Amino acid sequence: MIYAVIDIGSNTVRLSVYKIHGDKVTNLFNEKEQASLKTYVKDGVLSEKGIQRLIETLKNFKSVVDNFEDIDELHPFATATIRDAANRQEILDRVKDELDLDIEIISGEEEAKLSFIGASSSVDVSRGVLTDIGGGSSEVVIIDQHKVIKSTSLSVGSLSAFNDYVDGLFLSKDEKKSIDSEVKSLLESNKMYREDHDLLCAVGGTARATMKFYNEYYNESTSNTVMDASKLNDMIKDFIEKEPREILDAILAVKPDRVHTLLPGMVILNRLAKYFYCEKISISQTGVREGYVYNKLLGRNN
Repeated sequence: MIYAVIDIGSNTVRLSVYKIHGDKVTNLFNEKEQASLKTYVKDGVLSEKGIQRLIETLKNFKSVVDNFEDIDELHPFATATIRDAANRQEILDRVKDELDLDIEIISGEEEAKLSFIGASSSVDVSRGVLTDIGGGSSEVVIIDQHKVIKSTSLSVGSLSAFNDYVDGLFLSKDEKKSIDSEVKSLLESNKMYREDHDLLCAVGGTARATMKFYNEYYNESTSNTVMDASKLNDMIKDFIEKEPREILDAILAVKPDRVHTLLPGMVILNRLAKYFYCEKISISQTGVREGYVYNKLLGRNN
């Protein structure tokens, strides 16, 4: 069987195609579109322009899938921005009417669970904290003995943090403090109690982009997937002090599609590492989409 999965996030919409053979899941190819749906939300409503942006993106991905006769099923699912939209039903109805696609809404708790299952397919997450920092929300999972002990969805992500706290293109020291305080407050209000954890495992686009930037900054191998939390903290402090042009050039050289969201995403990741006293941050190349395939399509729970 070959499955196509479309992950409709707040910042990016991603298409991933997987081949299933027995117990083996192989990623065949990926496509992504920087749709930035969160920027089209006003007073909790996704605007007409935002709905059109979504429909056009899904239409393009559906066309890609239709060109491959070997793909057996297409499964689109949505997270924070569509999940929280006041006009969610209208969005789902429009997509169904125009593209004959049924978008599945994934709850914050379920998103956290799927991220854990997906990450477990490629890295050891037997104990510690796992996070998936998206554009509009950040999922946080506490793990012990390969099981989810507690999970929550924080209503802050790399794009929403940029929209809500950053006045210019790059954040200032005070804006960093505001994002820090918001993440800490959300963790406390969601009763994610502070305790020591050896490892923070991070999945998703923000985590991968941060890892790529970290490796470039510290001249690490491009294959390196583990960050020292204190060095991440130092890197963020250094970049906030730089002139805007220096920051722009550095991000454009490594991850140009995240020029405005990379630093806010780093700040969220950094605060999570501090909150749980994690010394190391491991980046997984698999996450919520792989978790969706394993759990939703193959019926596995770990």
